[in-house]
Amino acid sequence: MKRNASIIEFRLDYFEKIMEIKSSKLSKLVKSVPLPVILTLKEVNEENHLKIPEKKRIDLTIKCIEARPSFIDLETNFKKEILKKLHSIAIKNGVGVIYSYHDFNSTPSEQDIIKLASKFLKKCPGLKNSSLNKSKPRSILKMVFFAQSFQDNISVLNVCQDLTKKKINLICFNMGKKGLFSRIFSITKGALLTYAKLEETLETGPGQIPIKRFYYLYEKGESSASKEIAGL
Repeated sequence: MKRNASIIEFRLDYFEKIMEIKSSKLSKLVKSVPLPVILTLKEVNEENHLKIPEKKRIDLTIKCIEARPSFIDLETNFKKEILKKLHSIAIKNGVGVIYSYHDFNSTPSEQDIIKLASKFLKKCPGLKNSSLNKSKPRSILKMVFFAQSFQDNISVLNVCQDLTKKKINLICFNMGKKGLFSRIFSITKGALLTYAKLEETLETGPGQIPIKRFYYLYEKGESSASKEIAGL
């Protein structure tokens, strides 16, 4: 396995003057790296003291889609009719959609995670049988939870296996130091991708590790890596 990134995410809510960003700058950004690109714009960024009003967030998201990245990240807290509109624009522009949900406090039970996924399958266009649809850009469900214990990793990995068997394109792992195991090994249980940071200082989520450290632990395998992670 190559020890480098296969896709790059730009967290636009960390950008200065994001509220005034122009479409031309977004297009240049997408073309600036020789890899597939995810454009992500969170409603709230506490580090930047940023909260984007819904109308402005919709307008900025449409600009992002029209820049034609490989994927646009859409938070699941958008209303259903807004998600439908944005999904339609994305499809017309050849852009895949990642519907993202984050719980920064805890990890529900496996049963409750499955119920949550069922809710999003009804709300988010293009998710049902998404891995079978090869003619349109992918729709992916991303669910990320905060691990309070190592067992939370096992719950999430079990859900990964279950949902991917049901032909759902999925990203699912835990945040936080105790969630590192699922962040690394979710891709062995059917998840399409996971997230690491390119540099030590570029952390956009609790528990992110540098990509070199990620591959070091991944290549040790689940048994050895779990012992090393438990000692953190």
